[in-house]
Amino acid sequence: MNTLYLKTFIEVVNLESFSKAADKLFITQPAVTKQIQSLEKDFGTVLLKRQGRKIIPTNEGKELYVYAINVLNAEDAIYNKLCGKNDILSGDLTIYSSSLPATYLLPDIISEFSKEYSHILYNIKKIDSKEVYESIVNGLTSFGFTGTSYNKKGIESLCIFNDELVVIAPPNEYEKYNNKDIDIKFLLEQNIIIREKGSATLQTFNQALNELNCTLNDFKIKAVVEDAEIIKYMVKKGMGVSIISNLAVKKEIEEGSLVSIKIKDIDLKRKLFYVYHKNRYFSKIDKVFKEFIFNRYNYKCI
Repeated sequence: MNTLYLKTFIEVVNLESFSKAADKLFITQPAVTKQIQSLEKDFGTVLLKRQGRKIIPTNEGKELYVYAINVLNAEDAIYNKLCGKNDILSGDLTIYSSSLPATYLLPDIISEFSKEYSHILYNIKKIDSKEVYESIVNGLTSFGFTGTSYNKKGIESLCIFNDELVVIAPPNEYEKYNNKDIDIKFLLEQNIIIREKGSATLQTFNQALNELNCTLNDFKIKAVVEDAEIIKYMVKKGMGVSIISNLAVKKEIEEGSLVSIKIKDIDLKRKLFYVYHKNRYFSKIDKVFKEFIFNRYNYKCI
């Protein structure tokens, strides 16, 4: 088995495409196909399958992905130690993140990290918080960023931001409620746009509703949307109100294009996290990035 083929396999899984993997590795697409076929012949099983336009791993492919990461990381560690290749940190850094940290925190984090380590290529995968945890549990990554924390064996979480959900509405009709506390009954009367199942925003809102003996079924749900930017645009167009992170609408509230409304007797505070597997092998790049996150945030979130 050629370990270079494992690198190709990892890139196909990460990028969900033979052609994109070929472009990144500077080889032809037929070469990528041949390498994958060689691995499948070596292991006697199908490793990848097509799902729509995407290439995804089979169950056997998922298992190989975990082992391949560890094999290549161990190979890099041995090479770096014996050859003394420690001066310049270079390579790929894949970051799994839920939408809120990915959109509003990661740009600053990566920008600051890049000032010190300028030879890193970043691959950002934006998925919901639940999928980030599943990716860590399944071995697709060793860490990620989420809008909530789950109790999963071996996974630790470090708070990197204190956030709060707010009700947002268009200013023309709701200006009188701006920065005021309202009763939950007011929200029950409005068309509401919510985040998708699996998002930390919806989970936080659901937990708060339980304290008031309410459920989402009590609301007039107008739309379920996966992206905060789309939600903000729909609210501005008067399609309804929404529950969203204060971090995501800080700019719009300051400029007056949206108004922020708080709900009485309901706790919508939540935290954003860097989550990681404490027993998982970290590549050199992953380890340096982890140390950077700890140094940047460890004592800034109470």
